Amino acid sequence: SPTDDWLKYAIFNEDKPYTRNLISTDHETYTLLLLCWNPEQESPIHDHPSDGCWLQVLEGSIKEVRYDKELKTIAELEYNHGELSYITDNIGYHKISSNNKKRAVTLHLYAPPFDTCHCW
Repeated sequence: SPTDDWLKYAIFNEDKPYTRNLISTDHETYTLLLLCWNPEQESPIHDHPSDGCWLQVLEGSIKEVRYDKELKTIAELEYNHGELSYITDNIGYHKISSNNKKRAVTLHLYAPPFDTCHCW
């Protein structure tokens, strides 16, 4: 996706590890978010109570650590610009982090949308 298409949604906050910026939702079938990651910051371990999350790296690189239901690490993956990831609770839980000393931007599609998730 050309930078011009998503740059207006890229809001960083240095006081937070990352920001979740809403691009679009119909509140029934999907939610599209742009996440802006500060350097060397990460999300908590979390689930996805919808049919999953599709993720694409738009800028920088990220690391994904996947966990089983007992929160044991089952995979450590790296994604660079343009690469895609997908996860559901059937695959496991995960946490995401910016992968180096630079900021990262990721696009997340949740279908259907959800209001809450479990965090560890």
